[in-house]
Amino acid sequence: METRILHVDMDAFFASVEQVRDPALRGKPLIIGGTKDDTRGVVSTASYEARKYGVHSAMPIIRARELCPHGIFIRGHFERYSAASKAVMAVLETVSPLVQVASIDEAYVDVSGSQRLFGGDDAIAAYIKSEIRKRTNLPCTIGITPNKLVSKVASDEGKPDGYIRVATGEERAFLAPLALRKLPGAGPRTCATLESLGVLTIGQLAAIPLSMLERLFGVQTAVTLQRAAQGVAATKVESRGLPKSIGRETTFEKDLLDWEQIERTLAYLTERCVYRVRENGLEARRVTLKVRYGDFQTHTFARTLPRPTCIDAEITEALRELIPKGKTRRERVRLVGVTLSMLRHNQHQLQLFDGEQAEKWERVWKKADEVRGKLGFEYLRSGKSMELGREVKLVTPGLSR
Repeated sequence: METRILHVDMDAFFASVEQVRDPALRGKPLIIGGTKDDTRGVVSTASYEARKYGVHSAMPIIRARELCPHGIFIRGHFERYSAASKAVMAVLETVSPLVQVASIDEAYVDVSGSQRLFGGDDAIAAYIKSEIRKRTNLPCTIGITPNKLVSKVASDEGKPDGYIRVATGEERAFLAPLALRKLPGAGPRTCATLESLGVLTIGQLAAIPLSMLERLFGVQTAVTLQRAAQGVAATKVESRGLPKSIGRETTFEKDLLDWEQIERTLAYLTERCVYRVRENGLEARRVTLKVRYGDFQTHTFARTLPRPTCIDAEITEALRELIPKGKTRRERVRLVGVTLSMLRHNQHQLQLFDGEQAEKWERVWKKADEVRGKLGFEYLRSGKSMELGREVKLVTPGLSR
């Protein structure tokens, strides 16, 4: 059976979701990641109208404002993006059981076994684009090729709202004329080195003798680069794998020395993390505190729990033990974050001594999460995070999954 891998990438995802919610934003230069008055934060997504002015993801909001002063700036609403993402992934699962979520707005699908059912690549792509439009009113771009690497490049090339199909055996020819920097895995330093030698396209890289690449980058990197440039990739679509971690972070409007304020923000970020863990039916065993100071030094402090948990109090207690480590530097704090890792499915195994108490708390939080699902996360919070007020507005909300 011929291998066919589909890569779907939502177009300017966060901005598109906001434009669907408020049609008045359509056709406008929309920038997600912070308000126009923010002095901190970075761009999460920019609409294509904003990109015309040079605005792009990961750009500081201040710079985006300089390039596009008439732009519309929004901090973002993760719940809306998460709901839209789930709707998109649900469409993909009607095509094939082999769906690998790469991020909140993109995924790979092995459609090798779906060819007869749908009538080939073109019909599969048309069905997915139509269903996503029907359920979310959002545009997407699709690439279908023999492997994940080329499909990713194809979807990038097809944007916005496009579709590119590459037949088996045509991978190298498709990649050849493209700029070197469009090759996944070719980082800025690698590209700079090759460009200094006159290698400007992926096709030129594919044709370089392997021995020359080995002298420049070492054997392993040389082989990886050349295979990628030739369109050769063997990684499979891994369906429904556990996320490696779930985290939330934010940059403060101004650098803080007040750890009372910092701890209130950490309490809120922790609640958001644990809520997401439970929403995915998971438990976490490792808690990591991230602190970026005013001098841009970033430190992380972690603690591994005796057993996995999805209970707020247990995660909060671990974080409380890490906070003094973050305080050891008498330096203002620019950014804080919380990450939960060593994730596993919640198996609800009764613990020998305090399992009954843990199960009671799980039932409590299940009910709390049901309320949040109906009325919104902000409706029900606990502890220190409530000191931030009913509606929390972070300068740069952590939008990663």
